[in-house]
Amino acid sequence: MAVPLQQVSPARRRRSSRHAGRTTFGYLLLAPQTLGLLIVGLVAVGGVIQLSVTQVNVLAGTREFVGWDNYLRIANDPEMSIILSNTFFLVIVLSVVGTVLALALATLLNQPLPGINIFRSAIFIPALVTTVAWTLVWRFILQPQGIFDGIVGLVGIGPIPWLRGGWLTLAVFAVIQITKNVGINVMIFLGALQGVPQDLLDAARVDGTGRWARFRHVVLPQISAAVLMVFMLMISGSFKVFELVLLLTNGGPGVQTSVLAFEIYRQAFRLNDIGYAAALAVFLFALVLALIGLVWLVRRRLVFHEDD
Repeated sequence: MAVPLQQVSPARRRRSSRHAGRTTFGYLLLAPQTLGLLIVGLVAVGGVIQLSVTQVNVLAGTREFVGWDNYLRIANDPEMSIILSNTFFLVIVLSVVGTVLALALATLLNQPLPGINIFRSAIFIPALVTTVAWTLVWRFILQPQGIFDGIVGLVGIGPIPWLRGGWLTLAVFAVIQITKNVGINVMIFLGALQGVPQDLLDAARVDGTGRWARFRHVVLPQISAAVLMVFMLMISGSFKVFELVLLLTNGGPGVQTSVLAFEIYRQAFRLNDIGYAAALAVFLFALVLALIGLVWLVRRRLVFHEDD
């Protein structure tokens, strides 16, 4: 029931006015950067969409309108099934395994043990290294007769074709990408875990609930918003795997280890097929938008006390 304006106390009106003023001031501070990013983003997306319906001759500097031909080419490309299966394999593995692993590590690192800050710092170190440097280190480890081949050779297993294509190479990509970025997600989860009200955990202990029951029924609902955020970040990041493919396998043999992001680069800068590359970029953008939108639509079932 609404309270008549004349019955609202002056102090309450002042507090409401101050709150509205702070909110407006915050939006004003965010407005320049938000508008700038929005305008630049719209211009870039619009330019890519325009390119996607043209056939560009780089040498002659000409463009020819071809309509939906580039998009129909995506649907009819026999190599696209392999590229898409590789892409979705990485998306599923990186988003699910990456989120679960980061949450498990954050739970372990949230224990009040002596020297725990050393381990927290150590797990974040790979995130500080550039992706190129991290990938080059792994290429040295995975090369024929390299460190991994030496380790498996100790138990009588012959050299393994880590980077020769197939699901094994994709699994290697996933391991490299997860170990590179897991520290960032661990820090996000640590912040969420340390924000769980202690009185809820104490009440659960008094009721006699076990450690797993406390995590499932008390901790997990409280950090569900952080889990959703990390999961969405992992989905969007999984579609952008590029340096691994470029430096480790170059998409080969053939397109057996190629992904959509690498195929955009190959079509644009190696084959000079700018129009088709732009169509692939629009297709990639639509895939990311669709998956993120789907997760966002079901967030009320995933996030505790999600009302918006």
